[in-house]
Amino acid sequence: MMETSTSINKSDYEQSEKQEMLATELDTRDRAFYESIKAQLDGLKKSPSEDTISRILAYSKAK
Repeated sequence: MMETSTSINKSDYEQSEKQEMLATELDTRDRAFYESIKAQLDGLKKSPSEDTISRILAYSKAK
């Protein structure tokens, strides 16, 4: 019978911990940014200006 094992590399563990902290930090910043522009986005959704509509149409035609 063959036995196998996986060693735990401390640096890999620390690196994944740092990545998780960074992802959480970015998520927090993203949420804060969204909350700061939420009212403006809701306003656009409810009643976009003619300028906004024409820019969207021009962009969609350019692609």
